[in-house]
Amino acid sequence: MRTTKTFCASQRSKFGAVLVCALLIPVLRAQDTTARITGVVTDPEHDAVPAIPVQLKNTATGMSYSATTSSAGAYTLAGLPAGAYELHVAAVGFTLDPFDKKNLSLRAGEDLRLDIEMPYAANGNLGTPGDDPSIYLRSKYAATNGPVPRMPGGKPDLSGLWNGNDDPNPQDPEALPAAAAIAKQRHENKGIENPSAFCLPSSTPPIGPLLWKVVQTSKLLVLLFEDLPGYRQIYLDGRPHPKDLNPTWMGHSVGHWEGDTLVVDSVGYNNKSWLGDYPHTEQLHVVERYTRRDLAHLDVQIIMEDPGTFLKPWIVNATWNLAPGEEMMEYVCTENNRDVPHLVGK
Repeated sequence: MRTTKTFCASQRSKFGAVLVCALLIPVLRAQDTTARITGVVTDPEHDAVPAIPVQLKNTATGMSYSATTSSAGAYTLAGLPAGAYELHVAAVGFTLDPFDKKNLSLRAGEDLRLDIEMPYAANGNLGTPGDDPSIYLRSKYAATNGPVPRMPGGKPDLSGLWNGNDDPNPQDPEALPAAAAIAKQRHENKGIENPSAFCLPSSTPPIGPLLWKVVQTSKLLVLLFEDLPGYRQIYLDGRPHPKDLNPTWMGHSVGHWEGDTLVVDSVGYNNKSWLGDYPHTEQLHVVERYTRRDLAHLDVQIIMEDPGTFLKPWIVNATWNLAPGEEMMEYVCTENNRDVPHLVGK
């Protein structure tokens, strides 16, 4: 017997309250003891949201399940044991806020229909492709595929222009009480003191839906990005970190290969940038792992350790998408910054 009901929840993001509605249609399948969830992910204009991960976590066992939406926004999560789950769809570019549903109960053999309408982020962007290149490029190059390109010595060539993404299954860090209090305050005041509002580097690790250009040689990898200071240098020639580093915004980075994964070790940071909403000290140590699994996808893992901020390392995982044929734009901030009065006046 099929039953239908509408689920509406008032969600509160850091930008305010939004109403998210989904259609739940549970069906019991006698011939299968596992459950299944199917549905379509759309934006507020009812357009499909393609190529994004839908994450599901069993709250009792911690087991995770994932599916990626098709070009029509459809997804299927199958083979699910009966139990309680949490469902999460990460933010999409700068346009769509994340969707979360907790206390999702599945019975043995149940076939649940869950259509998800993701809310617009309250940042003035209403889905115009030109306003959010992250979404435009994700769709434009969705069909790009091919083998991993390699350097003359056989190592993967990470070069290319990459469309960055947020962690599809983000985990909050375990922070010391003082750091957690600062993060809470920054979240509540909408980040008006973020360094980026003052034309300063906002974040140390490469996180978020920005464009990243990798230029790789055998001894040096340069990471270019449309933000301040605009570049990082990662030394691949075997040199160690200097013993007496002068703290800087981007720190000092050296890399080595572990199989086909480039491991980047960075230290020597000042304490002025933010890690999301969290502060950090000059003890910050960041390890990044870059694995090009095929032509069009670069898996990026970032591990942030700081005994002055976190109780244990904070790990962020994301996948970047290749955007061939595109080029970076010039980024100028200092003499044209209008963020500060805009943010303070919110």
